[in-house]
Amino acid sequence: MKKILFLAISFFFIQIVSAQESELLMETELVTSPDVSNPRFNGGDLNKFYEFIDQEFNYASVKNTGNLWISFTVNELGQIKKIKVLEFPNVEAASEIIRVLNKSPKWEPAKRAGQPFSVAIKMPLVFKQKIILK
Repeated sequence: MKKILFLAISFFFIQIVSAQESELLMETELVTSPDVSNPRFNGGDLNKFYEFIDQEFNYASVKNTGNLWISFTVNELGQIKKIKVLEFPNVEAASEIIRVLNKSPKWEPAKRAGQPFSVAIKMPLVFKQKIILK
């Protein structure tokens, strides 16, 4: 049984930072619009990204239960940049998630009117104790 429980997608927040606005640090919440497409990971949504993390993350690095909040940017080229660990149960878990994020394959970048742009993503990971039933 895995030691990690990922929160539902409804608990993560996505913010858009357009390439033109990034110097001004203007951020707006992602809105549903016919001319905007969200970034995609391996042809899927963030659930595919959670699966990638689940496969690559070394759970032995998690010694304490707790929350691990990460933020990163998927840039116009689909690369993960600006990785930040905002909250973590221990330093080893923080280091491990950075390793996994750096290993991530390219994403399909978000697009507005057909043009790629950067998107900042903030998402939680929750670590729970393994329960052994006898």
